[in-house]
Amino acid sequence: MKQSTPLYDSILKLLHHAPWRDRRHLYTVAWMVLGLLSSGWISLSKWSPYVVSRAEMAQSVERRFKRWLTNGRIDVLRLYAALLREALKDVAEEPLLVALDTSMLWDTFCVIQLALVYRGRSIPLVWKVMKHPSASVAFKDYRGVLGFAARLFPEREIILLADRGFLHGELLNWIRKTAGWHARIRCKRSVGFYQKTGSGYRKLTLRLLAGEVCYYHHVGVTGAHIPGALGGRLGKRGAKEPWIIVSDQPTNGDTLYEYGRRFNIEEGFLDHKSNGFQWESSQLRETEVLQRLCFIMAVATLVLVCQGGAVVASGKRRCVDPHWFRGYSYARIGWDWIRRACARGDAIIDSLVLHALHDPEPARASKRQPDRSRWMDDLPCRIFLFAMPLRS
Repeated sequence: MKQSTPLYDSILKLLHHAPWRDRRHLYTVAWMVLGLLSSGWISLSKWSPYVVSRAEMAQSVERRFKRWLTNGRIDVLRLYAALLREALKDVAEEPLLVALDTSMLWDTFCVIQLALVYRGRSIPLVWKVMKHPSASVAFKDYRGVLGFAARLFPEREIILLADRGFLHGELLNWIRKTAGWHARIRCKRSVGFYQKTGSGYRKLTLRLLAGEVCYYHHVGVTGAHIPGALGGRLGKRGAKEPWIIVSDQPTNGDTLYEYGRRFNIEEGFLDHKSNGFQWESSQLRETEVLQRLCFIMAVATLVLVCQGGAVVASGKRRCVDPHWFRGYSYARIGWDWIRRACARGDAIIDSLVLHALHDPEPARASKRQPDRSRWMDDLPCRIFLFAMPLRS
């Protein structure tokens, strides 16, 4: 008879919708997610004490995890896609903001991630781990990531948010040819801009004063003809470089706001590293193993955010969040609720459900922080301070 715990049974129920080729794969994943949520560390040795099984030796449990992580028959992206579709099935048909970024591990591995921007944080959608000494990657390196996401949401409108390192002509052309996809990409001031005139194109020189916002349309960038570009300097005390956002749609006041939410993916990387799962504590150094390890973290993140959303929706947030207003992220609220449930026997969600993308109560770090709920909905504070004078 298979042994279990209440938390294990709950995780098992949340994950059973995925197309598992072997039920034993599901059981192992459930124990790994449980170990990660219980210990808070990406470490096989720290997961093994939480596993209830016939194995008496910790080495046997670790060997079971390693076999799963090195099993080439397991398609983690296909499994995760099924869980995402289940979680997003009730989300209204509004544009999805997805952020593209990279993160380095030990200056050896580059992780390319495309993540859904959701209520002040990001939820991984698809990722790719490659052995690469730099965070700068070429279009061919992440072309498959975009293609997978396009197949994942074939009928949704997607707005891609990316930083300066992703301003590639191939990406701009891919956006133009892919139905439903749009872009908000920051670029360097040194990039050549060409504005359409009656006789062709002329070079466009951006001259921006502090706090000024300018909109340009029918602009050519890096040899590709895109309908619009926006430039704005971030105030006298802000960054020295202006924000220049390239868009495939006519630009307006919302363009900068949408791009500002890209920084949520950096908060997500922080949650996976020093602020949460301690990703860099892993002793695993193989590309395929790290690819499957990202699946475990992505599933754990999805579970925590769904649990946190359910707690807030039920009006029980203050049972785990000591602030009068929401001071914790949804993932933190979900994590603390699971700890409380294990100690007190409270109920845990029985299905993965992401509520509406709009956050009814954006998090605030303190009472001194301005209320951003009206139109700066869950942007990091540093972006709020930069963007506010541009929208005034």
